[in-house]
Amino acid sequence: MLLKKLKPIVKLVSIYLLVVTLINVFYQSPMTVDAVDDSSAIKYLSKSEAEKMVKDTRNTLLIDVRNRAEYLQYHLEYAINIPMVELNEHLKELESYKEKDIIIYCQKGNRSKQVAQQLRALGYKRLYVIASGLE
Repeated sequence: MLLKKLKPIVKLVSIYLLVVTLINVFYQSPMTVDAVDDSSAIKYLSKSEAEKMVKDTRNTLLIDVRNRAEYLQYHLEYAINIPMVELNEHLKELESYKEKDIIIYCQKGNRSKQVAQQLRALGYKRLYVIASGLE
């Protein structure tokens, strides 16, 4: 009798746990998802950490992936502009940085994260994103 009463509750709890697990898998924060594979993980920095890294480290590439107009309005010192929509056109230029530090930023962090994911998929190892962009 007790088992019959518990069966619907067990079923609901199982469904709830499944839904929570799926939500965690699909909506994890970037830090959690990327921490799984440290060798090619995208690391997130603050704007000041990125600026310090560029000044302190030789051969660090700083890429602004905003459009040309945004870049001309304001950009970080030492940054080059490769708009996100033009990334494929610049891959040959970036080839020599596959094993070097690349810091990517945009206005809010969304475009830079997408570019970093694309570069990681192409085998780039040391990728950093300014987490909140320039804001």
